[in-house]
Amino acid sequence: MGDNALWIILQKLRTPLLVIIITYSIAILGMVLIPGMDDEGKVYHLSFFDAFYFISYTASTIGFGETPYTFTYGQRLWVSVCIYITVVGWFYGVGALVATVTDKTLKFEFMRGRFRKQVKTLTNDFVIILGYTYVNGEIIKKLHNVNIEVVLIDENEDKINHFLLEELNRDVPVMVGNALLSDTLKDAGVLRSNCRAIISLFNDEEKNLRISILTKFLNPNVKVVAKSTLKDMSNSILDTDIAKVLNPFDVFAKRIDIALSSPHVLVLENWIYQNSTLMDEALFLPKGKYIICGYGRLGKALQSKFDKHGVDYVFIDEHRLASREMIEHQKFVRANPDDKDTLLEVGIQEASCLIVGTNNDIDNLSIMITAKKLNPNLFLITRENTMQEVSIFQAAKIDWVFMIERILINVTSLALTKPLKYRFLKLILNKDEIWAKSLVRMLRVKIGANPKLMSLTINEKESYAIYSDIVVGAIIKVDVLLRSLKDWKKYNNAVPLLIYRKNEEILLPKDKVLHLGDKILFACDEESEEEIELIASNIYDLYYAKCGQEKENWILQKWFKVNS
Repeated sequence: MGDNALWIILQKLRTPLLVIIITYSIAILGMVLIPGMDDEGKVYHLSFFDAFYFISYTASTIGFGETPYTFTYGQRLWVSVCIYITVVGWFYGVGALVATVTDKTLKFEFMRGRFRKQVKTLTNDFVIILGYTYVNGEIIKKLHNVNIEVVLIDENEDKINHFLLEELNRDVPVMVGNALLSDTLKDAGVLRSNCRAIISLFNDEEKNLRISILTKFLNPNVKVVAKSTLKDMSNSILDTDIAKVLNPFDVFAKRIDIALSSPHVLVLENWIYQNSTLMDEALFLPKGKYIICGYGRLGKALQSKFDKHGVDYVFIDEHRLASREMIEHQKFVRANPDDKDTLLEVGIQEASCLIVGTNNDIDNLSIMITAKKLNPNLFLITRENTMQEVSIFQAAKIDWVFMIERILINVTSLALTKPLKYRFLKLILNKDEIWAKSLVRMLRVKIGANPKLMSLTINEKESYAIYSDIVVGAIIKVDVLLRSLKDWKKYNNAVPLLIYRKNEEILLPKDKVLHLGDKILFACDEESEEEIELIASNIYDLYYAKCGQEKENWILQKWFKVNS
């Protein structure tokens, strides 16, 4: 029990305990002073122990009878008085005890103490997640899949209770508390060396900024993943130097940008996120006029991408107002996008693509239905705000559905659980169509529709054989890991995608020399993954991969020589 909880109990029960002690003392003293009579008619007085024993079972209404001798009328009169004063004292004490046990502050301190003990038992790396939402719930599952522990804090007790009903493959320390307080973050383990990150995806972006600042002062070694969709807020969060800003609107706008220039990069991205395979067709956006419903944070992010590619576009928004320049150039109309006349006015019948990005799912569906009637050939892109309407959006036959929640889940979980994959993804997002199409074709031909992604670190633990050779001065290139253990002249079905080395990132490093500490990302099949691990860790397999012949075992040689 924590000091705070003990102090609360003592404070709450101080008066009731005094009342019980005083009533018992008066009753016991009276029983000792009032004379009684034994079986021989002699006067006697109860000892303090006898009086305490009698008052104890009398006050609790058990009633074992008069002891050690039958009482006189004087004693019985005093006992009658004692019954009332002690029972009243006990009722008051029990009532105070019940009130103390149900006290919210005491319950919080008990939970806090238990929470602290659970956090202290975490020996592996863990992540602090602030707030229980659908997004954070999915992130927790993905973190658990790679053996990263989680600590959860939420102000809402009902949400915590709902989380405790979830079926998870491991226990999660949870606490009801205000995450914006430094004491709460300390309780959650922010000061511990194995705390890897804090995930702060509050819709109130000022909270995310406050968390970033608090973490900066409490433990600057802990990274913060913070949601921010406003430029000024994002800059303030980035100024802390420990926070990664996650803007789902910018992420989607970047995907539109990629789809307009190098669609096969999106094929690679979806494969990395495991949303699809490499056999999926690349998404080529149509040329022509684009109509965008909604000019909020998403619309402003899209505008810069359209301007970059010279796309003809027009925004429709009933509640917001764009710049005078946009209005003069007929790039913005302030009207209801669900109105048939408005859509006709902006040229829906000649448009090639409609993007519906309001924060209301029903409005988005309604706008699409209206627009599709006016132009059946429209390419439809729409925003889905919550998972509750998934089945409706699937039935609507929309060309491209994007969900803010799904973007938050994918980007956050990949950055924390698979940092090497995340680095590779960030690098390829700026590649052109020729490069991306060539890589997709190579992976399809060499490995198949859905290659696995594996990572390998050149250290003593993961790659003992290579590590030992490099330590003594050997030069080993990446392509050694690509040799087939069945036939040295052939290569296995693997492609090295990235080497990360002391802030240096090398894409497709087939002929690069390996250094200690290198982290390598491979695309491969299951058999190739096993061979790569064997070559990296087994000195005999590494020797065969380098020389094309078996390495002689000097221990066996010596044994045969002795026994021959």
